Parts: sequence; C-alpha cells; structure tokens
Amino acid sequence: MGKIVHVSSTERVLTAALLTIVACATSAIVSALLIHDADAYTDGHRRVTAHVVRVLRTPAAAARSAALPTTVAEVVWTGRDGRSHTGRTVTTSGHQAGDRLALWVDAGEDPAPGPSPTAVVVVVALLAGPAAAGGLWTAGHLVRSGRRAWTARRAVAGWEGEWRTITARGR
Repeated sequence: MGKIVHVSSTERVLTAALLTIVACATSAIVSALLIHDADAYTDGHRRVTAHVVRVLRTPAAAARSAALPTTVAEVVWTGRDGRSHTGRTVTTSGHQAGDRLALWVDAGEDPAPGPSPTAVVVVVALLAGPAAAGGLWTAGHLVRSGRRAWTARRAVAGWEGEWRTITARGR
C-alpha cells in the first residue's frame, strides 16, 4: 500500500530559512549589479543643459496613454567638441521655446534616456529576492508532485500486476 508523507514542522522551518536566504542573496546580487550599471552609466553618457528650440505636438493617442502629459521637443546643446548639436527628446508638457532642459547624451552626442532612477533600482532589487524565492518554492513543489505521481503510477502498475496474477490463478 501507498505511504502518506507528511511534512514536519522542522522541514517547513528549514524550507522557510532556505527561501529567506535565497531571497536576501538574490536581492543583494541584483542590487549590486544595478548599482554597478548606474555608476558605469556616466562613463558613456553625460548630462548637458539644452535649450528648447521648438515644441512639437504629441499624437493624441500617445498623450492619452502616458502617465504624465508629454511632448516632443527639439533641443540644442553644446557638445564636448564645442559645436552645437540638435536632437529631439520627450519631455513633460509645459516647455516652451527658449526654456532650459536637463538632458542626457551618449558618447555620440545623441539624446539618451537617463540612468535608472534610484527608486526603480531599489524596487527591482527588493522584488527580485521574493521572485527568486517564489520560483524556487514553486520548482520544489513541482518536483515533489512529479515524484508523487511517478511513485503512484508505479504502485498502481504493481497492483495491476498482482491483480492479474491473482485472477489468473483463480481461473
């Protein structure tokens, strides 16, 4: 007959401790990687003060789906080489021609998105730990369920074999 397996409280505590360690380690590693990327961002990018040349219209569909009203602005700034560079950037509404605007540019003097905000780095690092622990917990349950199904299948096959033997003798 099959054996019912119960998880002891010690096993539950050990599992919880392992998942907590995995969550903390994952959060620490992701945090270190994101901080390293943020620090390295300034190696290939720099912040400049640009002047808005003109404000272009934003398509109505894009304006409705954005969290904050945005517009596309054509801007000009002085590059490292001392020459004027122009480009387009998305910015919040309300800017007018002549306004100053802080802008990140890459090594090729093209407008670039800024580095990840600190809040995003913190939230991603904090969510990575529980996500990894949840994935590990789920994988553990899938393995246990698969093992139980395999064991049950073998037990039923054994019982069927025994039944065939019994019924063959009885004839």
